[in-house]
Amino acid sequence: MAKNRQWFKLDNAAKLYPAVSTSRWSSAFRVSAELEEMVDPLLLQDAVNRVLPRFPALKVRMRTGFFWYYLEEIPQPLQVRADVGHPCMPFRYHQDNGYLMRVFYYRKRISAEFFHSLTDGSGGLIFIKTLTAEYLRRCGHDVACDNGALDPASTPSPLETQDAFLHMPLPRCRISRKESRAYSLPATAEIPHTLHIIAASMPCDQMLAQARAHHVTLTEYLAGVMIYIIYQDQERRAIRKRLPIRISIPVNMRAFYATPTLRNFSSFINPGVDPGLGEYTFEEILVEVHAFMRYHLNPKLLCATIATNVADEKNLFIRLVPLFLKNLVIGSVFRQSGDRLVSSTLTNLGATKMPTGSEDLIRRFEFQLGSPATPRCNCAALTCGNDLRLIFSSNIRETTLPREMLRFLVERGIPVTVESNMEE
Repeated sequence: MAKNRQWFKLDNAAKLYPAVSTSRWSSAFRVSAELEEMVDPLLLQDAVNRVLPRFPALKVRMRTGFFWYYLEEIPQPLQVRADVGHPCMPFRYHQDNGYLMRVFYYRKRISAEFFHSLTDGSGGLIFIKTLTAEYLRRCGHDVACDNGALDPASTPSPLETQDAFLHMPLPRCRISRKESRAYSLPATAEIPHTLHIIAASMPCDQMLAQARAHHVTLTEYLAGVMIYIIYQDQERRAIRKRLPIRISIPVNMRAFYATPTLRNFSSFINPGVDPGLGEYTFEEILVEVHAFMRYHLNPKLLCATIATNVADEKNLFIRLVPLFLKNLVIGSVFRQSGDRLVSSTLTNLGATKMPTGSEDLIRRFEFQLGSPATPRCNCAALTCGNDLRLIFSSNIRETTLPREMLRFLVERGIPVTVESNMEE
């Protein structure tokens, strides 16, 4: 009976997404595994049926309460589908039995898409590893449950479904979230539900060599390249009032506070430069990005930022405001600011390992962001072995950012292979 179904509160980060979702956009992302053999849909469905109960916080639908949304268990199975059309289409609460995730197959690829209220990129990667490992076992291969792949037969820990934000040592101080509008590349919006993908592969060791030559991390190097390309575009246009250029970079809080939670547990930092202060070389931008990230990537500052959000959630007045009024306010604030505070987004899940026994069966794992909320291009990175995969996701016709970023890397001796779903 429905009254016996498990249910979950939305975690602190998840509360934003249903409030700002529309029929044309919802915050989503995709993780994929590219195999060496063609995918068998029947065996994949068997694997999903076995794996999904191991992730109770994913086997849920969105429900509307009087004050907050909440997540309720779905008894029906999730049906795998052929991967056709554009990735990361908006989620509809009344479709697919209410599931806020999807599993697709296409030739040698297995993909899972998630509404961001369920989990973040780290949780999604654990799911696709677990699913892929189970699928390969169904195909007769000996694949271990390690390196991020969970054992489907194991019992989920209550810690995996907890809101880890509420268990952090949050300070009493608050950090202002106020920022000025940032410069964005001029863009021509595509028709709704169009998502252009440009995927680039390159040797990770050579990219790391470039980053180390400038005494920065790989993420800082990629952010610096992205800021430099956008900075050059603004300079070429000789705009009278130069706007700041900022890149939003998600931060995996598990790196600072060990937790097995598979729900959202990320914060954000926005490194950048202000061209109003003068001209910048690429090397100067890297210095700015490195200094900003060294200062802001510390637990105390990150906790103070999160404390501001948690304080809003716990505020008695806000708690007593009906949900429809919360949605009106949150939606209005998001439309007025939202993506306008940053020029683009760069998310790097880092280096990942394959489950033992699957090294010759899986070619790579991939991570990509869904459609941006406003017309622009974002980038996601994931390294598997020595293969660094950058996937640019955009809802615009222009390809300025990925084209110029990849050209920049090629000019510095990095071999790049490119694929896309765009017509030439």
